[in-house]
Amino acid sequence: MRAADPTRILLCADRPDAVDDVRLPLDAAAFQVVRHAFGAGEPAEPASYRLVVVEGSRGGEQALHFCRRLRGRLADGFVPILFVTDDPAPSARLASLEAGADTYLLRPFAPGELLAQARAFLRIKDEHERLTEKTAEVARMNLRLRQAYQQIDGELELARRIQLSFLPQTLPEVPGARFAAHYVLCGRVGGDFYDVFRLDEGRVGLYVADAMGHGVPAALLTIYVKKGVKAKEVFGQQYRLVPPGEVLQRLNRDLIGEALSDQPFITMAYALFDHRERTLSFARAGHPYPLYVPADGAPRLWQVEGSLLGVFETSFPVQTHQLAAGDKVLLYTDGVDGACFEGCAPGGASLLACAARHRARPIEEFVPTLARELFGEGSQPDDLTMLGLEVV
Repeated sequence: MRAADPTRILLCADRPDAVDDVRLPLDAAAFQVVRHAFGAGEPAEPASYRLVVVEGSRGGEQALHFCRRLRGRLADGFVPILFVTDDPAPSARLASLEAGADTYLLRPFAPGELLAQARAFLRIKDEHERLTEKTAEVARMNLRLRQAYQQIDGELELARRIQLSFLPQTLPEVPGARFAAHYVLCGRVGGDFYDVFRLDEGRVGLYVADAMGHGVPAALLTIYVKKGVKAKEVFGQQYRLVPPGEVLQRLNRDLIGEALSDQPFITMAYALFDHRERTLSFARAGHPYPLYVPADGAPRLWQVEGSLLGVFETSFPVQTHQLAAGDKVLLYTDGVDGACFEGCAPGGASLLACAARHRARPIEEFVPTLARELFGEGSQPDDLTMLGLEVV
């Protein structure tokens, strides 16, 4: 289909040469008038015209039928149709509109009236084409946006799989202890991260970290943390387990040394559990205080100082606690700040109350129960990680 000439008008009539009152004013106005007889079959490429004039005074039903066929061939394409008639009856004018004409012109008419109608339709045609082009451009932009979104979505899915691959696929099985974890991100990837790993026959390292923010930048920081935690030093046939405070101090120094343009804010709680001695040593860097749920007695938070990672050189004090059978310890991220439980104040108060309610549950039930009752089943406004340890 060729593009429409700005002056091409199709004149259709029973005898196109006999409608001088239509043809001559259009010719005089420098329009390119192409004549077509009703009996000459279908006009070629009707959509290439700017305007179609159908002369219906002598065509009668043939003109109406031609108008219907033409409108059907144009389908969704917009080419205005002007129907010329000498029948003043309302039913005749209505029939022309129902046949597909956009308007009608009643004989007798002045040449200026015909030209005014033609120019009005051409202006509408021009505006329609401008809108059509804008719509097409919007469609092309939407297509490019969809393609870009699909690419971003694919990259985010890859980032999600990579981040999940760094999480422990199974939790260690050690004598006298059980572990459980709850890990939910509010987006495809996030800033929360945890790990549990055996260091030797008697000790297990565990931590929960939170890179401030969401999305890919936070997820990249969690991978950095995973690679930056040095919990064990090996010297030939010997080794040394790095104390929790020193683990955080080294990681802090590494982050400062990176001199990143955007200051990373990472919080972390790192613990070393000796299941033979039933002792837990931990240090924290700006992270929520660990929750201690004793077998007997009220749950409480273990408070110890500790600054954010990656801000300035500092040390991280270590606390060591003796645990008994039935005791539980919970490490978690600041997603708990939005927790609500049975009318208690949000955050720590709700966490303590909920932990007291469910203290008797085994750790594999305790952790998911806390998550469910503190946050419900809906989506969360922040990432949430809970890592629980129980002495058995």
